[in-house]
Amino acid sequence: MIAALDTALTEGDVAGNIENFVGAVPVPLGLCGPVPVHGQHAVGDFVVPMATLEGTLVASYSRGAKMLKASNGCEVLVTDDRFLRSVHYRVRTLHDAQALVAWCRTREPVLAGVAEDTSGHLLVQRFGYEQVGSTVLISVEFTTGDAMGSNMASKGIAAVSEYIVRNFGMKLEEFLPYPEDKKPIPARLKGKAVTARAVLSANTVVSQGRTNVARVDRYIQTYRSTLALHGSSSLNIHVANGMASLFQAFGQDMAYLGECSKGIVDSRVTSGGDLEISLTLPTLIVGTVGGGTGLPAFRATLGMVDCVGAGKVRKLAEIMAAVLLAGEVGCAIAQCANEFIAAHEALGRNAPDSAAVR
Repeated sequence: MIAALDTALTEGDVAGNIENFVGAVPVPLGLCGPVPVHGQHAVGDFVVPMATLEGTLVASYSRGAKMLKASNGCEVLVTDDRFLRSVHYRVRTLHDAQALVAWCRTREPVLAGVAEDTSGHLLVQRFGYEQVGSTVLISVEFTTGDAMGSNMASKGIAAVSEYIVRNFGMKLEEFLPYPEDKKPIPARLKGKAVTARAVLSANTVVSQGRTNVARVDRYIQTYRSTLALHGSSSLNIHVANGMASLFQAFGQDMAYLGECSKGIVDSRVTSGGDLEISLTLPTLIVGTVGGGTGLPAFRATLGMVDCVGAGKVRKLAEIMAAVLLAGEVGCAIAQCANEFIAAHEALGRNAPDSAAVR
């Protein structure tokens, strides 16, 4: 055992989370906030843990949270909740493909029951059908309760596929499941869709941001246009930064950042001269049960924002969206006040050990 990897966790504690267990790698944890949240599930001021190796990040997010606090807080809404799983079938002819889709359509209530019987938390919302040549893709959209839902949904689609293969009446070659996870696929969004919105008062932008509303709005519109010109569909400054630190802090599956870190920032100057700013997250895949959330450290961090266990996942999603909006505010303000580089020089310099880099 390497001393720096020593941990109080035992092999029994992490069974189901890792194999060939040898220790744990500590990631520094800081506190952001208080973040004022006015959601349907999260209401109040939250001090939120963030785990990162990047100096300045927590300070920047906290600065944005302070400005939200001075401007009547952050409105947040979960607008959608879904998880997708699919299976490919190879058939002999286009006629067979059409027949398979028609057969499934007439039996959707039965197929939904087969899937839902695999878990007490899984609910089927709808089925989808697509065809490429003689391949048929059958998709099921689920809700997964307070779990992130990957394994639960995989088990459900496997049961559906088994039923189809057994009962359809034609020979099918199946490929299960469709490997769509952890990569950005615009037509296959899943998880929670969340939007956070705030109105920053002009006085707050001047007094705390040392800039002005018009400059911040121009900056946001300019970077949005340039990112779009370069082909980006994620129109933000650094949503992935804060999302990674929140995923690490709350025991989420870090690989889902590959499809979760899309965020759309928008802004406008109100008739009263204030700045309305919003962040839309079309896919946020998180859970408050299962995965890493049962480990002691993550139960503790989730407990800091009262998001442990069942009935808390939408609350967690709303808090995370508010924090990420605070991060966009903090970084935009720093850029417009010409303080970004100075802040990183002051807080973000972690000089490597000279002996280690010679």
